[in-house]
Amino acid sequence: MRRAAVVVLLAGCLVTAGCTGLVGSPDATTETLTPAPVPEEPPARVAPGLTEAGVSDSDALTRAHVARLANVSYTLRHTRTVRTGDGDVRLRQTTVFRTGANYREYVARRTVTGTNVPETELRTRWADGRAIQLTTVNGTTRREIVADGRGIGAPPLPPREALFFEPTYNSRLTGLFDGANVTDVSPAREEVRQTYGAPVYRLRADGATDRSQFPVAPAERIGDIGFTAVVGPEGLVYDYGVQYTVVRNGTTLRVTESLRYGELGTTTPEFADG
Repeated sequence: MRRAAVVVLLAGCLVTAGCTGLVGSPDATTETLTPAPVPEEPPARVAPGLTEAGVSDSDALTRAHVARLANVSYTLRHTRTVRTGDGDVRLRQTTVFRTGANYREYVARRTVTGTNVPETELRTRWADGRAIQLTTVNGTTRREIVADGRGIGAPPLPPREALFFEPTYNSRLTGLFDGANVTDVSPAREEVRQTYGAPVYRLRADGATDRSQFPVAPAERIGDIGFTAVVGPEGLVYDYGVQYTVVRNGTTLRVTESLRYGELGTTTPEFADG
């Protein structure tokens, strides 16, 4: 009987000790857990041919740009304007191009206006394996089949070669990146990144290293050069803006040019407008 009482008493002590251990005592030391630091997101890599100090290889950058556009639908808008010092618009050329992926179908439209040129509109549509071009000059329109994939009634050109211009602007881009003195390649602000839907970089030039790369026609003098661009990490030049002055036949002209690629992967060519 006495032994049984001892066992019961010992069991009670164990239970009491166990409960005390679970609940803890007022004198117990409380450990504080320090949260692990969250690693910062690394900055997006710059495009091929770029460094944070400028353009290291314009050809590599242009190749990456062309490759990025090769298999995706997109919309291109390009404008070039030439003005005199008193504001007279000698030339305004506007190009809008909408294409499906791999240039399987597209619509291109270019308008040319100004005091020094006849009013002109070019339209090219590629669909069902052929390209049809409409050329309107001063209200008179001419229709022409400029390419046919089967070689019926027109040369068997691939879709891109049937256009009246190069939609990647690869030669123009190479010239601008060679000629501009790009000194700043910086991550764009958050709102700019959201606009393009990509971790883009903004490029800024401080004048030019080769002024001859800027005009698209011969000029006596070239000056007041400005150049900016927005480039994605894969090399796509989302847009650029350029301005400069030229002197031709003693007249100073102000030239502005802008290009932008957008609606990547969501563009549908509207043939009714082509």
